[in-house]
Amino acid sequence: MKILRGKSMKRLMPVLFSSVLCVFFLGAAWAEQHVIRILHMNDFHGFAEPYEPSGSNRLIGGIAFLAAKVGRLRSEKNSLLLAAGDMIRGNNWSDTSRGRSVIELMNAMKFDAMVLGNHEFDFGQEELKKRIAEAKFPVLGANVEGMGQLKQYVLKVMGGTRVAIIGVVTEYTPESTHSRNVAGLKFSPPADTLRGYMRELKDRVDIIVVLSHCGYSEDRLLADQVRGIDVIVGGHSHTKLEKPVRVNGTIIVQAWEHGKALGVLDLTVRDGRIVEYAGHLEEIMPVADLEDKTVENIVEQYRDKGDKAANEVIGTATVDFEAENVRRQGTNLGDLIADIMRQVSGAD
Repeated sequence: MKILRGKSMKRLMPVLFSSVLCVFFLGAAWAEQHVIRILHMNDFHGFAEPYEPSGSNRLIGGIAFLAAKVGRLRSEKNSLLLAAGDMIRGNNWSDTSRGRSVIELMNAMKFDAMVLGNHEFDFGQEELKKRIAEAKFPVLGANVEGMGQLKQYVLKVMGGTRVAIIGVVTEYTPESTHSRNVAGLKFSPPADTLRGYMRELKDRVDIIVVLSHCGYSEDRLLADQVRGIDVIVGGHSHTKLEKPVRVNGTIIVQAWEHGKALGVLDLTVRDGRIVEYAGHLEEIMPVADLEDKTVENIVEQYRDKGDKAANEVIGTATVDFEAENVRRQGTNLGDLIADIMRQVSGAD
């Protein structure tokens, strides 16, 4: 073994010192880097059980299977679980309890926050207030005035990173539910609302997440019009974004509909800033013995009520009903419903 001394050792000292400094600073930088995982869903509409979508021949979805996947993914990283609206209304399973069943599910799954969707108002304000009171997580609506039960935003600390989650719903909500359901409420343009909260929060947090029930095209406009939004977790348009989209520096995600997919977004954060991101959709399919048992018990509890309402025979049709194109053109199903509405209401 060769021992250095004198001038040789002096020449080597700066090199050794520089190496030690490099290792120290690299280690410090690595220590400050961590990953925040955002798990998200939207437009659930109470579809708690697996079903075959139109044009498909396989079962997909099932909230008990989605909940089990949430549990597995949550255990891997520091995570947030977010819902981007239209959760409680739209299926017999949820409608027979006026959305109570969905809130019970979400409590069991330990959601961190939810933004109102336009269809959250469909049962009326008094029922919505009950659902908000039952929720063990904040229900957001920063651009909704007149409902004091809502929060504008929620603050979280994730691995030392300060995160703000602001919720906004489409300003056109009064046009997509009955007018009496939103009487006395004001829905401000989301962009105007967000600009105000960006000013309020920019020095208090590191990352701003907007939980939006405005639709994908509107989310792109928000990203373009409002500076400083780090992430938009979207809903309303039922868009299946397989990968995150970046607009003007803002990461936009959305996870399809009806619990058929769970959105996963991993943010690598260093010194309070997002330096990398990766996202995808986890498609949900029923696999025996891979369901969350607690959530499955809740699904079964409310299933009988929904089945009883849906299985009552009120008549027999001699032909098949055309439902797939009911929003695009005249159909025999549309004619039947219109005739019933005219008869019941006494309309001309």
